[in-house]
Amino acid sequence: MKKFAIASGLASAVSAAASVAASGAAYACAGLSCPPPVASVPEISALEGTAALAALAAIVLLTWERRRAR
Repeated sequence: MKKFAIASGLASAVSAAASVAASGAAYACAGLSCPPPVASVPEISALEGTAALAALAAIVLLTWERRRAR
């Protein structure tokens, strides 16, 4: 009977620790081991990406042309 009481006490302690850890990040997080918060990233469409690449290419070509003309 004594072994049963020890085993049931151990099982309840393990399940309590697991429920506290799963209940929220505030309980599971301790100091520097906390994961960083998830940040939302804005999506970019293909049209906006192409326009950005075209603008960058135009700047590079204009700079190259000005240096070549000197």
